[in-house]
Amino acid sequence: MRLIKIQKDNFLKVMSKYNGVAQSKLISELNIELSNGQPKNIRSLIAQSILKNYEKEEKIVFQNTLLKTIRINETNTILESMSFTQIKYNEIINQSWENSDLYKILSSEFIFFIFKVRNKDDRDPVFHNAIFWKMSEADLDLVNKFWELTKESIRIGDYKNFVTIKNDFICHVRTKGLNNKDLMVTPQGTIEPKRGYWLNASYLKTQLF
Repeated sequence: MRLIKIQKDNFLKVMSKYNGVAQSKLISELNIELSNGQPKNIRSLIAQSILKNYEKEEKIVFQNTLLKTIRINETNTILESMSFTQIKYNEIINQSWENSDLYKILSSEFIFFIFKVRNKDDRDPVFHNAIFWKMSEADLDLVNKFWELTKESIRIGDYKNFVTIKNDFICHVRTKGLNNKDLMVTPQGTIEPKRGYWLNASYLKTQLF
């Protein structure tokens, strides 16, 4: 455990050299090639490149650690909820919580790469810092209840009453398709928009700030 803590502390110390560096400069410094402008996942590409370079130089790998990026503003408000895996309607009804995709994800440790925008029109956020985070067992139990509600809704064919962001819970269900024509077959034989799990921005702020 002590070795792991040392590795994490060293990683965060190295990451601090990027604090305040603009996204555009990071793209250049990390030699990230962009063929058709900046893709939507550009900050994920930056984070992956930084982590890959660190692990190569230090000859270590942060196993079972997931990488996510977060955008905040000057008041440390998190600007978007965090998307996770797509809900597979025909699989979830036969799963238990412990072997579900959502449990496997949220029981893992994360490294959050945080970028800060300086105003609402800022298209070149700066790297703010990196944080290790793991969901508490108490919050995992709450997400378990959310997941069971989602599973039951799908089992009975109710696709109108999922937990939404308006419920102000830890997680919510939201569409997660390419467009409104991106559909999935349900256990009832109907077709529904693809949906996914999202971690609420309001919850993340309570965890990080």
